[in-house]
Amino acid sequence: MSTTTARKQAPRLAAPAVRYWKGKAPKGALEQADSDSEQEEEDAEDIVPEDDEEDEASRPPVPLAQKKSMNVALRDVNISTDGKVIVAGREESGRTLEEEEDESDGSEEEAGVKAESSSEEESDSEEEEKPKLQFRPVFVPKRGRVTIAERDAMDDSEEATQKREAEAEERRKQSHDLVAESIRRELAEKEKEDIIPDVDDTDGLEPEAEFEAWRLRELGRIKKEKEDEMRREEEREEVERRRALPEEQRMKEDLERAQKLRDEKPKGSQSFCKNTGTRVLSIRTPKSSKDTTLRKPPHLPVDVSLLPKVMQVKNFGKRSRTKYTHLLDQDTTVTTGGFGGTAPVKAGGTSTDAGGCFTCGGPHLKKGPLTSLAGSGANAAPTGPRRNWGAPPDSAIPTTQTPTLGVDSSSISIGNGQDTMRIDVPMRSFQGGYYPHLIALYQKLGIEFHRQDFSYSFSVLSGAHKQQMKTTLIYNGASGRNGVGLPSWLQDNLYRKGNSFVAQAFTLGLFILSAVQLFVCYMRLILFAIPPLRSQRWNALTFEQWAVETTPTGPIARWLGFDSVWRDFTQDLLIPLFSAVCTAPKEAINAHPVEEFLDYCWLTFGTHHYVVSKGVRDVVKHLTVQVKNLHLSSRVEDISIDQNDPRCVTIECSTKTGTTKHTGFHHIIFATQANRVGPMLSSYASSLPEGPTRHAVMAQLNCVEAFHYVRTIVINHTDDALAPPDERDRRDLNLVSSPAPSTTTTTTWSPHCVSPAYTMATHILDPPPALKAELSVSVYQTTNPFVEIREDRILSVATLERAVLTMTAKEALRGLYREARPRRWWETAAEAKGGLGPLQGGGSPQSPGIWLCGSYAYAGIPLLEGCVCSARNVYLQICEGEGVSPGPEVDF
Repeated sequence: MSTTTARKQAPRLAAPAVRYWKGKAPKGALEQADSDSEQEEEDAEDIVPEDDEEDEASRPPVPLAQKKSMNVALRDVNISTDGKVIVAGREESGRTLEEEEDESDGSEEEAGVKAESSSEEESDSEEEEKPKLQFRPVFVPKRGRVTIAERDAMDDSEEATQKREAEAEERRKQSHDLVAESIRRELAEKEKEDIIPDVDDTDGLEPEAEFEAWRLRELGRIKKEKEDEMRREEEREEVERRRALPEEQRMKEDLERAQKLRDEKPKGSQSFCKNTGTRVLSIRTPKSSKDTTLRKPPHLPVDVSLLPKVMQVKNFGKRSRTKYTHLLDQDTTVTTGGFGGTAPVKAGGTSTDAGGCFTCGGPHLKKGPLTSLAGSGANAAPTGPRRNWGAPPDSAIPTTQTPTLGVDSSSISIGNGQDTMRIDVPMRSFQGGYYPHLIALYQKLGIEFHRQDFSYSFSVLSGAHKQQMKTTLIYNGASGRNGVGLPSWLQDNLYRKGNSFVAQAFTLGLFILSAVQLFVCYMRLILFAIPPLRSQRWNALTFEQWAVETTPTGPIARWLGFDSVWRDFTQDLLIPLFSAVCTAPKEAINAHPVEEFLDYCWLTFGTHHYVVSKGVRDVVKHLTVQVKNLHLSSRVEDISIDQNDPRCVTIECSTKTGTTKHTGFHHIIFATQANRVGPMLSSYASSLPEGPTRHAVMAQLNCVEAFHYVRTIVINHTDDALAPPDERDRRDLNLVSSPAPSTTTTTTWSPHCVSPAYTMATHILDPPPALKAELSVSVYQTTNPFVEIREDRILSVATLERAVLTMTAKEALRGLYREARPRRWWETAAEAKGGLGPLQGGGSPQSPGIWLCGSYAYAGIPLLEGCVCSARNVYLQICEGEGVSPGPEVDF
């Protein structure tokens, strides 16, 4: 039985659009309307007139044709204020007749369609005969449009409200079903991935083979137990043998074994990401265009060396990132201790005969008297007697530099035989009121020191030659008790022959007036420095801000000129003085917190200067007399967590003989500069797993990076061009400043000069009487020279780094040091009882203790007092944590 169906007619192509002209029917419009087929006559066509550009956007479309007719003349067409179209007085709905018939007779057409669908052949033919109606879009102006939300808002009937609620409920249900389906799909995928393999139930299939395999396993286990027992017995015999050996033979075997291990250790360059050379990046991409789930493609290696240098660090882009890659590209050795710091000794020695360590043979100091070690290393100065650099024979001074531990590492000795003079580099003195703990420590150790009230001269250099150096103030010391002196140019004007009485009186009056102004300004400074009288706002001010705020602005002060006198006092006297104390440039002094300067002025008021009688070498001797196994000339290569015990730290150091690892340290104390601590903390943090300990170490790293350091140069020389030209103006310490840095800059570059923004301080050294008779020239020590020194007059050069306090560093200091109790009304920040901050210790009691101490880790100006107090606080805290009595040694 076969059925035949009518062939479906192919759709006709649409007629090309024609241009519409206003008031004129399209060409061929009537002919085309008459020649349309019967099928097309049943379709409704809406022709939208094309208007010119100015009317096209605002005029709504108007139906021009209906069934079997086309109206091409548009007359009496209006648009109401609400956007509705009115044609010949009748409101148009904007819909075709077919649309209206569909709305009114929709149910009838649906019933007819159902009746026609009873027969498949009839349905197919009906579809071919009557294609689906397609309507052209009708333009509706914006003011005539009604959005769905507005339409719903206008329809407030109960039925419409229920309908909207039902639709919302249906949408919520669909969303819930989608989420539930997604969860079910994820659970199904997870169960599919976690399918447990079938249980192996093949036992007993081959008894003989299984028994043979068990026998071999059992024999292997018995053999391993026997070998372990034999190895333990050999170790016990080796221990007994070594215990019976003499100490020299045992040390010799240890050194041979250490050297063998060093030779066997593979050598190579150590750099960041050296193990892989590349990093692996995983990118999640969709499986296909239809599958939106993500998967991991094969790893894509990326060469780290191709990245910019700033990105070649650990955890780039994260908050915990570090700017250091490895300790190999950082100088972990400290060339000198600076003012109270520590430094390595450039000493040799590779065996116990030369003072080496009994463990690794390195250059160490054992318990007992301090021994003199020969210098070595790249930064060490030539050892043994030597002449000054190219000095003429009549002024030749034999110098000797024997590097030693810590603060004495840059000092030198001049002279031969018993007539020698030790020059401490840099010059160290301390004042009674600001160094109470240091004085107590020296007294506890039996270090001798004596009073030496230094005198000062303040000069201004307006050129690059000493003839243009003018002394403005001479301070005779003893906290002002000795008064002030008369500069040489005032003496010449006062006592010059031929001067009239008026000129002499004017000169004397000028000096007296200057002395009175200085006294008034100094007493005003002391009044501001008294703790109970200070303003609380000054604790957050810099020196520059404080100087401006305290300048008198009253009419009487301005009339007397006291405002300019106070400005001159702060700029020409206080800034050079604190620049010499802090060895920092003018901009660093202006940015320094003023509270610490006021504490210094108040605590040193009326006190004396002191110096160690036998020099810093005597201090080192007393400090190290009970120290054992002191590793010297050891560059720290790596600090990491101990692999055998996570509560300990491993330190890897390199010496002349190779690399050595020291393990088993429960506490690490960084008693060095803050800028040297950063790379080592970064190296240690990189070895820690993610957790509280690593976060604590990273917090310490961020803290020490907030401290600021400046470069300082100390030169011992015989060039008198850096001292005042007139000997009458020379004092113990001669401070020279430059009001115009551009005029004092040297024409040729020299590594022995700093910026003229510093204050150049020249200390006139006083050699012993026996040596003074032999020397034909004077010896000077200049700190931060900005005038070029003759190369043939230089005895030694030391480049140091000095911590300078800033407001940022003062805020960061709260993590390392905090006051234990509120200050009393008469106490300053330096006098208040304090302890360690929350960042000290690093991590929990189950992790290694990381401690920081130094001049920067204590309240006040970073000086030697801060080193002593911070080290004492760290020691007491460790003793308390370990349950050990600190003993009477720290009772100072």
